[in-house]
Amino acid sequence: MSANVFLVPIDPENFDRTVRSAVDLTEYDDRPGTLADLDEARLWAVDDDSGNGSTFERMEEGDLLLFYHDDEYLATGRVGTAFEDEDRWVSSTFWTAFPTTRVYTVTDFTAVAAPKRAVNAIFDYSKSYTPGFMRVADSRVNAELSSIESAIDHYSKRNADA
Repeated sequence: MSANVFLVPIDPENFDRTVRSAVDLTEYDDRPGTLADLDEARLWAVDDDSGNGSTFERMEEGDLLLFYHDDEYLATGRVGTAFEDEDRWVSSTFWTAFPTTRVYTVTDFTAVAAPKRAVNAIFDYSKSYTPGFMRVADSRVNAELSSIESAIDHYSKRNADA
């Protein structure tokens, strides 16, 4: 079982289009082979210009994804399949101004609303720390992935009650 945690910045418009709502792939006969057997998928990617190729290569099925924008974590999910989309089919079909070849599917999607400072505390980062796309160091992951998801869900519920 994987124990990787990835902190993932998002562009809200593209995120809403392909992660918050699953994409119906049955309309696209020209989709990449990796997606050929899927009727629908939640899709996200790593910006090719970010220099995070080695981080992307460490993604494994079941890894925890924590999606954030500004000062809030908006969703959790798990890595499904990570693949190189050499033709940039996914980015040119679904996203605006986001040409990329490093794509992954997202499973177990859950919308949350957890403050950045609360999630930062889980990994012993400063309250104001704002990561780029990154893998959390093993030394900072001190709980099972399901426990991290539960803590974020707790923060999200507490945030909703505030």
